[in-house]
Amino acid sequence: MSSPKLLCLISGLVSGLAFAPVFFTPGLFGISILCYYIKISKSFKESCILGFIFGFGQFLTSLYWIAIGVSVYIEEFWWFIPFALFGLPIILAFFISGACSLSWFVRNKPYYQLMFCSNWVFFEWLRSWIFTGLPWNLLGYALSFSDLLIQTANIIGIFGLSFIVVYISSSFYHVFTKKYNALKISSFTSIIIIFTIIIYGSLRLENNPTNLSNIHVRLVQPSIPQVAKWDIEEFWDNLNLHIELSSSDGNPDLIIWSEAAMVASYKHQAIKTELLKMLKKTGSILITGGITDNNKQGNNLKLYTSLYAINSNGDMLFEYNKSHLVPFGEYIPFKSILPFKKLTHGFLDYTQGERKLVKLDKFNLSIKALICYESIFPDEVRTSNKDADLIINVTNDGWYGKSSGPYQHLHISRMRSIENGIPMIRVANNGITAIIDPMGRIIRRLDLNEVNYIDDKIPNKLSFHTIYSQFGDITMFIPLLLVAILQLIINCCARITNFI
Repeated sequence: MSSPKLLCLISGLVSGLAFAPVFFTPGLFGISILCYYIKISKSFKESCILGFIFGFGQFLTSLYWIAIGVSVYIEEFWWFIPFALFGLPIILAFFISGACSLSWFVRNKPYYQLMFCSNWVFFEWLRSWIFTGLPWNLLGYALSFSDLLIQTANIIGIFGLSFIVVYISSSFYHVFTKKYNALKISSFTSIIIIFTIIIYGSLRLENNPTNLSNIHVRLVQPSIPQVAKWDIEEFWDNLNLHIELSSSDGNPDLIIWSEAAMVASYKHQAIKTELLKMLKKTGSILITGGITDNNKQGNNLKLYTSLYAINSNGDMLFEYNKSHLVPFGEYIPFKSILPFKKLTHGFLDYTQGERKLVKLDKFNLSIKALICYESIFPDEVRTSNKDADLIINVTNDGWYGKSSGPYQHLHISRMRSIENGIPMIRVANNGITAIIDPMGRIIRRLDLNEVNYIDDKIPNKLSFHTIYSQFGDITMFIPLLLVAILQLIINCCARITNFI
């Protein structure tokens, strides 16, 4: 392997450590190395290859944990592990390769760096919807270690944050080109951006303290191993553990369980009896993830992964069926030509539900329900806080053990609160369960593998709409325009004062 390829691979591997839980931010500056090598590439083909190698390294270190999920049922899916570990990074690497190859065509232009950054974000956006989308670990999430640094997401969204991150991270490519005048301009621009983000974030957090409602909520995290969740012999032990944690001292208004906490219908009399006994004791409403069907038989039977609410009379108050299913996990795409079984339990594929808001009339609470990885799609989550009061995200994450996956999922999810100005209640089977305010601050949390519950009040939403919730992903162009104008101003000032 030649030196540029080796350096791009190493840079990609290290840059993947910039995401949760490591947050090795210096690793992002490997993007400067990639930016430089694309600029001096001798051919379109070479730029494609270098971008691909960098992307493969980045996704390998940041998404290795998906192979852990596949290995849960290793006896059945051992053959799928190499694809999960290497195949997915190979596929996703083509997006970075595409960004680099487009940038190669403007390698000799003065606006090369801006186009490199713009192409990067364009392909991140493309990755968010093509083939149903997988916008995991967009570069903007690397700032999630700081509440302060991610507040601008309420204006420019995660893609705008990604532009800022890739711009700052690529600014040092001028060190290698030895064009120090250009280095000064990009460095000054980066410094101004950083200070602006810090000042804005600080003011926003200071002026919007957490404001709690009167609704008392209990979040239950039983940390049940994945293989035990679907074991018939473990069913009653699992249900009793949920009930025991839910029935502890206190009288919460809402008790919330995680995704697929109910792997059998609550309408079965023995199950319903136990649930109603718990709810009558606490006087609560139960919101839980579960598996539901359309009450049909044979070929007409449809299964849904759902979130529903029941009261102490056994009445179903709402039901939301997951609208964005996981390919290969919850259904097999192109099933007529791909004779595989889905990774989750059972042979029947799940059916896609309708995207909608649900409501708890008793508390006049309008809820944006998100099941598992639905929370990673910013445009699908985008909701005006005049329509929704709360985001409830239930997930399992028990598939991934003590890996990076659950941490990344938490920080990705809480970005949706900032973008929309709406608090989030996040309940996970084995972590990370959290109460998040509309500024993205984690008020309370339970860590991985912790068997416990959280009691607290639901935060109130913001009293004003966010710019992102009103205009969506189009706001990603704001930082591009501002950076271009800022560079121009700095360049002009520098020439007038003979600083450069």
